[in-house]
Amino acid sequence: MMTTPDTTDIASLPALTRWRRALTALATVLADPDRTDQVLVFSTYINAGTGAHRIERFYADPRGQRLYDEQRAIDSHTIDLHALAQLPEGTLGHAYATFMKNHGLTPNVFDGAPKDIRDPRAAYITQRMRQTHDLWHVVTNAETDPAGEVPLLAFSFAQLHAPSLGLLAAFGTLRSLPYTRRILRDVARMFRLGRRAEKLAVFSWEDHWTTPLTEVRRMLGLPEHPQPVGGYTAELLAAMKPAAA
Repeated sequence: MMTTPDTTDIASLPALTRWRRALTALATVLADPDRTDQVLVFSTYINAGTGAHRIERFYADPRGQRLYDEQRAIDSHTIDLHALAQLPEGTLGHAYATFMKNHGLTPNVFDGAPKDIRDPRAAYITQRMRQTHDLWHVVTNAETDPAGEVPLLAFSFAQLHAPSLGLLAAFGTLRSLPYTRRILRDVARMFRLGRRAEKLAVFSWEDHWTTPLTEVRRMLGLPEHPQPVGGYTAELLAAMKPAAA
């Protein structure tokens, strides 16, 4: 007897449905790069059904299994940004708190596991990636504007091999390339850096709030003082205006 797919679980949806919803989210992002919520929607639908090997790779690493066993989380229940901001300047915790404050961000948006992923192991990985995304910004020195996010997507794709990351990086690069070659240089550099770096996904950030940021970067195989990535989206948008007029 044929069973009806459980529509509350993304992995149970037909592939065509997942792709249709993913492409709708992608179209929204391309039309409005500030709709970062739709990036998560796109990624969730695209990666569903293709992530079994990534899940196994995460838990095959003892560090990933430990994170899950201890249910490590970086959210409003576990993080006090005010307390982290009081740590000495130059530590990971101080840098993270400063980054979050400067960009108007708060960890409370990451409270609770994704409700549309039934597999608890898969849900944990998805939530962990969302919770630590801003820390990836901190250690790579990538800005949160599109000119910083696109190269960071390339870095993340090199690390995680998730199809959504590669597609978003490619679309973002192609959309920007007619107006600046800089994006291509940054994407290529960050992709190479992601391939060389240690696995950020299984790193226990919570154990290193008081560790100097330069030392954390060394531990992760990253430059101690990486070049800034992004921060020039205003220039990019200005260059696009004549073509759109």
